[in-house]
Amino acid sequence: MNTTTHIPNDIIREIISHINSKDINTLYSCLLVNRTWCEHIIPLLWKYPFNIIKKNPRKLVTIYFNYCDEQTKSITRTVNHNKTLIKYPSYLQKVSFMKIYDAILDWVLFNNDKTENNEVIKSFPSKKDQIFSIMLSKEMLKMFLNNSPLLEYLKIDISRELRRRTRCEFISFSSSLNISLNRLNTLHCSNDNANNEILKVIAQSTTTIKNIIIFENDDWNNDNVGIVNSTISKLIKTQQGIERVTINQVSKGITEILSSLKSQKNTLKEIHFNHASFGKDENALKYISDFSENLKELRFRNCYNLTNNVMKELLSIEFPKLISLEINNDDYFSNTENYPTKEILELIKNLGNNLSELILNTSSLSNSIFHHIKNYCNNLTTLGLDIGYNQLLLLFELFKSLNKLERFI
Repeated sequence: MNTTTHIPNDIIREIISHINSKDINTLYSCLLVNRTWCEHIIPLLWKYPFNIIKKNPRKLVTIYFNYCDEQTKSITRTVNHNKTLIKYPSYLQKVSFMKIYDAILDWVLFNNDKTENNEVIKSFPSKKDQIFSIMLSKEMLKMFLNNSPLLEYLKIDISRELRRRTRCEFISFSSSLNISLNRLNTLHCSNDNANNEILKVIAQSTTTIKNIIIFENDDWNNDNVGIVNSTISKLIKTQQGIERVTINQVSKGITEILSSLKSQKNTLKEIHFNHASFGKDENALKYISDFSENLKELRFRNCYNLTNNVMKELLSIEFPKLISLEINNDDYFSNTENYPTKEILELIKNLGNNLSELILNTSSLSNSIFHHIKNYCNNLTTLGLDIGYNQLLLLFELFKSLNKLERFI
């Protein structure tokens, strides 16, 4: 008797919960036990398929082509389009455009390089191969948006080298899709003009985004970046509860993005700036006042043009719930005349005992920082400072006054 058929479902789920999601061999072994185990394992294998199937991604692509439109099936006629009993795209929870592209490019090269004896000769992709792969990747992404109701994480990206070589609008949708992304939690996208149409579609298809990451790919074909930033702003305004916003490497449109976040003032808790440039948005930070009431984290990491004029906008803003402040920016303060020492010290004074985490890896700060932390930040549990050898005694004295400190980084 096959006793595995009598194991209760909750016990099977408990067993499976202890299996590493990247342990493909073990998952496949469980898949073969019986139908009940198969039903529990398939959703695990197919929720992040592009992350775990790396050795032979073209097999994955071959399966997914079955669910694309008839034109795509016709173009990819070398694939065996047998109907499958399981709707694999319905389990997808996380996908990145570049991971789709890499898998499809592998499939394209494999089919290009087959000899008469079915042997494969490895080659480097031509520009034609790359453009063809981008086109198929766009169609597969459309298919996922139509057939993956559990999708939680979507990254719309492309490498700079590939974009420059192909000069291709890689995800520009000419018509709206009839989709519903009711579980989309994280959107990672660039403010690239080619993304404008798909961002409009997403804005019409979901209100559930909690985490949005915006980055600037490069300056090629970026003359209309204002149009895309306007679309991103509209997308933000349609959401019902964004909690975290990350602005990466953006040099145009920070003001427009921040001004749209007023619509999320009841839920927004974190805002991060990574490698952002404030050269064209000197007054951008004043818009934080529109959503500061529930903000808990404010982080600046390696940002450009974060001068005293930029930082002074924060001094008139109230942060009743802010507990984490990070200004990790030392190598990017090239102009010492505009270094915001006064503004940073005043900001620390204003935030005072609300802070539990303070990270200031900016070695240009004077010894006054020790005085301000000692007098105004008695509730710190985490402290990060970039100090010189001659400041060690000041640091040790500071430690004596921080009774709640748990971590120094």
